Amino acid sequence: MIFLHLLLGILLGKIFGNYLFFIIGSVFPDIDHLYILIKNKVPIKKVIDSIKFEEKYKLRYKTALFHSLLGLSIFSSIILLINWKGTLIFATAYFLHLLIDWLDIDEKYYLYPFKIKFKGILPIWSKAEQILTLAILIILLITIIL
Repeated sequence: MIFLHLLLGILLGKIFGNYLFFIIGSVFPDIDHLYILIKNKVPIKKVIDSIKFEEKYKLRYKTALFHSLLGLSIFSSIILLINWKGTLIFATAYFLHLLIDWLDIDEKYYLYPFKIKFKGILPIWSKAEQILTLAILIILLITIIL
């Protein structure tokens, strides 16, 4: 849902101002995807397939730290040291990221370090996700035009 996260960050920035913290907070949790790609040396031509079918490739793109309330707390605390005014915006966008990811079928550990699994019902890049992404894109374009 990386496109949806980015579009939502841009839309929230457009509506409320402060694009930077909304966008960074919206996409930051997915930085763990880069770590997984590099660590496992996933070939570029297989990146999308490996994200869609994690079990087939025996990968988990959503790491427990980045996709958890603990990660939200740690990284929001770092933002607090850099720019205290942007912390609430960053944390809100980060939390929205976690909520949106809840829909995905892959396993998440939102209460890390507790080993409680959360699993959604939608396949990665499902039709529902594509429709939601398109709807947010249309709303964003309308807000830019108006």
